[in-house]
Amino acid sequence: MREFPFIRSSGRIGVAGFTLVELLVAVMLISVMMFVAVPRLMGMKKSPMVRALDAIEEACNEARSKAILGNRPMQVVIYGAVGEILVEPAPEGVMGATNGVSLASFEAMHQRDTLERSGKPPFHAALDSEVAFRKLTVNSQNMMFSELAAIRFFSNGTCDSMVGELTHLRSGSEIKRLILEVITARLSIEDIR
Repeated sequence: MREFPFIRSSGRIGVAGFTLVELLVAVMLISVMMFVAVPRLMGMKKSPMVRALDAIEEACNEARSKAILGNRPMQVVIYGAVGEILVEPAPEGVMGATNGVSLASFEAMHQRDTLERSGKPPFHAALDSEVAFRKLTVNSQNMMFSELAAIRFFSNGTCDSMVGELTHLRSGSEIKRLILEVITARLSIEDIR
């Protein structure tokens, strides 16, 4: 048998494997994918109560920041019958817990072309059908029998008083109290049950 000069046979069988660098690169790629994917998967598993609390808190923060930056009163409108939450400019010179918001105002707001007015869509969120207010007071007025309630946020960073209780309708065991602090316009959330 003739051997080729460029092929040497050592008589030893080669062991196939990964180098340390290849293993480190694979571990780093897996880590990056987990870093990106895990928060998204965790967000998808939020309970209806957590999603509702997040929506209310985001609406309050949005209204507060728009009021301060735009130097104009804004309001968070809670449309109780369908569980919608909106942020809109507050009507001038109207006092009281409803702040001049009526069902006609709510419907007219949906029909307006807000993109022409502001250049971007207003804040809009919906509460999950499994979550509902069991108590809602704005400026010490009971808003449970009103179709709409509005909480105003002012350009000096203050807001209307709001106390509410959210409950999970199916279990009834999870109840959260929401308190909107008048001076700081910050929402605090407490566990009741």
